[in-house]
Amino acid sequence: MRWIVVVSLLFAAHINLTALVPAAAGQAPPPWWVGGRLLWPFGLDTHTLLPAGGVLGTLTPLLGIASATLFLLAAGAVLHWVVPAQWLAALVLSGAAASVALQVVWFSPWAVLPLLLDGLLVWGLFGSRVVPVGVHG
Repeated sequence: MRWIVVVSLLFAAHINLTALVPAAAGQAPPPWWVGGRLLWPFGLDTHTLLPAGGVLGTLTPLLGIASATLFLLAAGAVLHWVVPAQWLAALVLSGAAASVALQVVWFSPWAVLPLLLDGLLVWGLFGSRVVPVGVHG
């Protein structure tokens, strides 16, 4: 079970980091064997909640890096690497909040998978009581 949680956290971090390099406007999606737009949900031709430039240009990297960092730290907590296991709940919840904010700003049909993944991580932590062995919090 621990590895499913770690892989889910790493996948969530990957999806949010793709915001730093959105696909160019009119660019064909990446090949299907690497997930296409499903695994790379950001594109410059996406109609965002905020207008291009200014606030969007500042918020996107901040939210993308913050959510990815929090998810990576949560993976470290699950694996008992450097990060205290007691921080897991706060890290997952904070990472999911930043990720949801990022996906809402860049909302498109491609944002559904990241939003489902965020919901799954939060549900796994609080709703189903799926907590890796040795992690309390």
